[in-house]
Amino acid sequence: MLDDEQLYNISVTKENSFYFDNESFLNVDEYQRQEYINSRDASVAESVRLLTYIEQCKSLNLEALLSLHRAALDISMLARPLMETMRLIIYNWKLSEANLLISHMVLNSYPIDNDICTNCAEMKFVELGPFLLTQYQSTLLNSNENQHLRCLTNKKHVLIESTVTYEFVPLPAGLKKERWQSSFYNFLFKCDRLLHFLRQQELSNQDDPFQPILERYLEEEEQISQMCDLNYDMNQRVREVFESIKQMRQENSQKLSQLNESLSLNQVYQIINEFITIPTVKKQIDSIKTSRRLKMVKQECIIPKDSINNIIFASFIDSHR
Repeated sequence: MLDDEQLYNISVTKENSFYFDNESFLNVDEYQRQEYINSRDASVAESVRLLTYIEQCKSLNLEALLSLHRAALDISMLARPLMETMRLIIYNWKLSEANLLISHMVLNSYPIDNDICTNCAEMKFVELGPFLLTQYQSTLLNSNENQHLRCLTNKKHVLIESTVTYEFVPLPAGLKKERWQSSFYNFLFKCDRLLHFLRQQELSNQDDPFQPILERYLEEEEQISQMCDLNYDMNQRVREVFESIKQMRQENSQKLSQLNESLSLNQVYQIINEFITIPTVKKQIDSIKTSRRLKMVKQECIIPKDSINNIIFASFIDSHR
């Protein structure tokens, strides 16, 4: 019977099978107490045997184990860094188009240690050159630390794992208007190639990791345009680009379908790695990874040795300190 339960050519043996008796978790009367104490001790001994067995197992090189789901997760993490970088390209494109590109805009990224999204994070408008920009703060709209838990999970609110600011630097951009424009189109097309791959693998369905972010950018530009006491012509130009992106992406999707493009995992990671080498993208990814580490540390819980009452398990812990 055990041979019938083999999975991925892993045989079921006494050495890699473990038994845990659930009787020790039941409330029992005094007559049965010793029987259940024995049951608990047996389960603890099995736990120690399981942990010892795991220690002796050869570890997998997970970094080398490329999978479809890992690709989907990587693309999901890249979504906001890519869209922020694309928005930066649009800003510089419009500056160049208006012959205002003496200095060019760059992006800064900072890690955060709490869970926030575009719904619950504090947002402010910041004037930078001819633009009015939105900046999300690492603070919540109110002091309730659990506020983010009440945000709707309807894909409309974008998770914020790092904060972003912009500034001008006195360096030549090195790109003319036409090249900024072509850079934008090429960048967007590469992003859509990743989405096309996800949908081919049925890893995305109707969920587009880029679309909620683009919709949010458009909402922000619409908010700025409705500030009747302000006149930001450059923001209007940026808004027109965001309004046209939906049509561009539909055309990209049709083009990719006509080409019948079918990327391998290696080709997908070639695109991903090209994106990651872009300094602006890498900067944001580093911030996101730092943010995740900070949040893990905040949630970390160390169990004092004195609180472990079982002698067998306590001795196992001692041997691994």
